[in-house]
Amino acid sequence: MVTVAIAGGGSALASNIIAAILATKKHTLIILTRTPRPDLEAQGALVKPVDYSSHAQLVQALQGVDTVYSCIWAYGSAIQATQLALLDAAKEAQVRRFVPSEWSVPAYDAVAYYKPKEAVWEAVKKSGLEYTRFITGIWMNVWGPGATHDEEGARAGYAGPAFLADIRAGSITIPGDGNGKISATHMVDVGKYAAAALDFDKWEPDSVVVGDVFTVNELADKIERVRGKRLTRNYISLEAIDAVLAGNPDPGTQMIHEFYRIIVEGGYGLTPNVNQRVPEIEPIKVDEFLKKHWGA
Repeated sequence: MVTVAIAGGGSALASNIIAAILATKKHTLIILTRTPRPDLEAQGALVKPVDYSSHAQLVQALQGVDTVYSCIWAYGSAIQATQLALLDAAKEAQVRRFVPSEWSVPAYDAVAYYKPKEAVWEAVKKSGLEYTRFITGIWMNVWGPGATHDEEGARAGYAGPAFLADIRAGSITIPGDGNGKISATHMVDVGKYAAAALDFDKWEPDSVVVGDVFTVNELADKIERVRGKRLTRNYISLEAIDAVLAGNPDPGTQMIHEFYRIIVEGGYGLTPNVNQRVPEIEPIKVDEFLKKHWGA
């Protein structure tokens, strides 16, 4: 049993990690938030509103904490500054373990939004704390928007748009030839593995979690089988992706096309090293996800 603090407790991913840790009934859970969260307190967590610009306040909030999980979500330099402040406070409070906010793929040079995270990762490695970064691939929940059955469960807190496949609209964007492997993990399972990692005696620098692996073409086939109808398949070549990126697009369009490029280049084909340490967790497969939320 340890005391674990989750920073960025209001994010969708954090909500799944919080639920999984509470379900173990083993650990003391502290949630660092910018505003009060009586809903989390009602679930058994200790909520501590903090100002990330106050070093003293952060240090006080982390007293007695063994492990910090950062789920901070912010744009630009804010995600770097906030996490570096959290890390500095964790060191002073004598926290033992620290997890920076990654939870996808560490594509610092491939995704502009991720670039500020690189300085955080370098600081974590030099901090003297035990550390790991969770690499989980694509969240399966990006195929939850508009689900015909239990959309709330399909999203699991994910509030963004559909990615690659807009199942409700009946279309899918296929980067390259569609044979690039992608690894996808349901956020509920990310939470379960994050909770399980609290019991690991030793952490690897990278904690890779994979729910399922398939190509984009295979994803399209799977959706068509479940829905019983053809998808409109919109192929986009690497050259077309690069042309969009060269055209100074808005941040959202830029990020999506940066992800397309990663898929074409194989950056989402992951090899897990956490799944096998917790064989009792059986991650949700995409076929199961699609049948449950999109089946006839």
